[in-house]
Amino acid sequence: MNKRIKMYIAVGAVLVVLGMLFAQGFKATGGVGVYLTMEEALTAHNQNGDRFIQMEANVDSESVRYDSKKPLLEFKLVDEKNNSVNVTYHDVMPDNFESGYPVIVEGRFTGEKEFLAEKLLVKCPSKYEEQAETEQPEDK
Repeated sequence: MNKRIKMYIAVGAVLVVLGMLFAQGFKATGGVGVYLTMEEALTAHNQNGDRFIQMEANVDSESVRYDSKKPLLEFKLVDEKNNSVNVTYHDVMPDNFESGYPVIVEGRFTGEKEFLAEKLLVKCPSKYEEQAETEQPEDK
């Protein structure tokens, strides 16, 4: 066999293996989570079961329980329409979690209003948001 044909076979085999790995990873995580409001997520859960989703809401600060030895974080998410979901997250609590900023959780429902988060992101105001200009006194 000529060297060029061997090279094409080797590159093709590598591409096939990479494609298979990508497909398995995509299948294992359930793909990219669909971004839903909490109300949409609750409706989708009732219709579609344990679909992988992303949803954003505020943390009920009185509901936060954290065990740093396991680590295990449990809290309740609430939205502006008073929908609520209990969330369990088996990882370290993010630094600014209790700051009052909204959070985005990615994962699946495990019960009626029980959500197992695989990923937890705290939304923060951007450092680059335009700040109000302060009035400068005039030099006289």
